[in-house]
Amino acid sequence: MKKEDSKPIIEKMPREPGVYIMKDASDSIIYIGKAADIRKRVSSYFKDTGDDIKTKILARNISDIDFIVTDNEMEALILENSLIKKHKPRFNIRLKDGKKYPYISVTFTEDYPRIIYTRKADRPGNRYFGPYTDARAARDIISMINSIFRLKTCGRPVPLKKGERPCINFQMGRCSGPCAGEIGKDEYRLLVDNAVRFLEGNIAPVLENLNAMMKNYSEKMRYEDALRIRNTIFDIQKLTATQKVHFQAGLDQDFIGASIFSGEAILVLFEFRSGILLNRKIFIYDNVNYSMPSDIIRSFIIDNHLKGESPPKIVIRQKFDDRKAVESLLTEKSGRRVKISTPHTIDEKGIIRLIQKNIDLLASERLDREKLDERMGGMMELGRLLELDGPVEIMECFDISNIQGRHAVASMVRSVMGLPEKSSYRRYRIRGYDNSNDPGMIHEAVARRIQHLVNENIAFPDVMVIDGGRGQLARAIEAANNFNAPVRIISIAKKFEEIYVDDTRAPHRLPRSSPALKIIQSLRDEAHRFALAYHKKLRDKNMTSSILDDIRGVGPKTKKILMAHFKSVDSIKKACIEELSAVKGINQRTASGIHAYFHEYPGE
Repeated sequence: MKKEDSKPIIEKMPREPGVYIMKDASDSIIYIGKAADIRKRVSSYFKDTGDDIKTKILARNISDIDFIVTDNEMEALILENSLIKKHKPRFNIRLKDGKKYPYISVTFTEDYPRIIYTRKADRPGNRYFGPYTDARAARDIISMINSIFRLKTCGRPVPLKKGERPCINFQMGRCSGPCAGEIGKDEYRLLVDNAVRFLEGNIAPVLENLNAMMKNYSEKMRYEDALRIRNTIFDIQKLTATQKVHFQAGLDQDFIGASIFSGEAILVLFEFRSGILLNRKIFIYDNVNYSMPSDIIRSFIIDNHLKGESPPKIVIRQKFDDRKAVESLLTEKSGRRVKISTPHTIDEKGIIRLIQKNIDLLASERLDREKLDERMGGMMELGRLLELDGPVEIMECFDISNIQGRHAVASMVRSVMGLPEKSSYRRYRIRGYDNSNDPGMIHEAVARRIQHLVNENIAFPDVMVIDGGRGQLARAIEAANNFNAPVRIISIAKKFEEIYVDDTRAPHRLPRSSPALKIIQSLRDEAHRFALAYHKKLRDKNMTSSILDDIRGVGPKTKKILMAHFKSVDSIKKACIEELSAVKGINQRTASGIHAYFHEYPGE
């Protein structure tokens, strides 16, 4: 939408708090936002000034704008959050693949609630913690909580049917045994409530309640129950005592940082309760190409803290514009003041730095995982292309480098699971050809490699790749057939990046995005680099030797000194006697001889 087209729409908008809904030409919702003044906020999208890429791209896609007026900005925040979840506009940030991440669920809909692992947070009446991006961490927390509080983990009815025995967890002392009548409903519910407080990070009230329960059992001479509660207290104290990250202020605080990498945002939350770091939570967002880290943090705080309880202080790495409105919303919901601020003290700045370090490590891990997934996908794809039983794991690639047949060399590079194995690289000086004959040279290099594998009883690779077309592939296959070698040989022709899997059939043209093609190209490029480096080394050595070796008084040592100083024969030719003799290790007589060779007898 152009600026002049937006004016009639904007003029009809109220100067009231509310939500604006932007649509494209197909009437699809593309962005939802909230504002204290709808008209003022919407008009800002069509200003000539500013260089916000997201705003410019969004404005170009807008065809119509609707709005919903609310009584205040806090109501607008809540409505904005619910509408974004419902419509999932493409320009709004969203939690990536939220459905696949696990939650910890407290099943309050059951008479004897359990703490379980689930990927669906859709049962009204139950309490959910999460989502957790690390499934193992979620399972470990559940196991720890159930172990400490000895909660029911099975789905068996309470009480048990006549003749039915309690499960193995009760027999091993891991369950308080509500199914066996060992604990009443009210007492069991106290344990569940303490477990929930523990999950929330409220350790002190949990210990107070457990100490009261232990004292009550002792007074009633229920010493076994008192001992069980005492052990629970010891487990909690041991767990919190081993916590390695403390915050000296001893407050309940959340620390939040976010960064954007390759179209994804990574947000890390550190939850401090009573000064102890109880949880590190990781959230991945997509749809963030035109967003800032502050946008991610704002979206997270509204979504996460509206669902759960907010601590009195939230420390964030980057500020966002309507921070005061979000503070007011959280304050009203919590019944106490909630402050959102950037770090000020040394401790706060240190924790934010630690969060950023975590984010950087997570980004690196995700990138490595993506590269591994792409490599594995490429090896599987190549296996299917060659009709093998499984993925291609070990590959070798050959390339030739020469100038009109002179200084001809071949290279062989090897990769295992898509990664170079440089210790296995080999290079060959071609012996059988002194003119340009790439297919023949490939035949020689492949034959020598296969001979070595046979002689040394080394396992053959899954595939050998030849840099070249049908002719080079045919000679390579011929060399392998001479040994009855159990290896598949293919080639890649550079002009159209075609893959020949058989010298008698038409080549394959894989899509440029094909992981298999990328693996072959990478291996071919590495073989080319390795061959070229060896060829250049031999060529330079031969050129240097052919000229300097003819100069009387210049031996290997002097030649090495000259090349180290002047870098090339041309520079040595251009040097005067004074420049030559100034080089350490070159005396006046040798310098004069070198100069005379190049200048007094140029025809020799």
